[in-house]
Amino acid sequence: MNVDPRHDAALLSAYVDGELDAAEAARIEAWVAEDAGARREVERLHRLKALTGALRLKDAPPEVWEGFWQGAYNRSERSLGWLLLGLGVLVLAGWGATVLLRVVLGADGLPPFVKAAIIAGVAGLALLLVSVVRERIHARARTRYRDVVR
Repeated sequence: MNVDPRHDAALLSAYVDGELDAAEAARIEAWVAEDAGARREVERLHRLKALTGALRLKDAPPEVWEGFWQGAYNRSERSLGWLLLGLGVLVLAGWGATVLLRVVLGADGLPPFVKAAIIAGVAGLALLLVSVVRERIHARARTRYRDVVR
């Protein structure tokens, strides 16, 4: 038997889970048959596997789902706000480059797409601000520890 307990101890878990090929499993079985410590560890791992296999998740109460959907609404609202803000910033950055070129080339004026970008950026900022303020007002009206489960 060619076993290094420090190196092969991790294989005990793989053995219990049935993840070893036949040759490795036979080598570990021979080790477990000879070593009482390895045998105890395999028994402990079998008990642990049986215990964790019997665990089941509890169904979430309706309040948790309500909070989940409220959070999803907040995330989608903010995502739209960040998208509008990002789009506005990108368009403004492009416009800035265009203005720089126009200044360099002697051109002047404010194109309509820049107005749209400014409006999109302002709308995005406003949407983000409204979202944060609305969430703060909503959170303040609720008890901070309502969702804590003992």
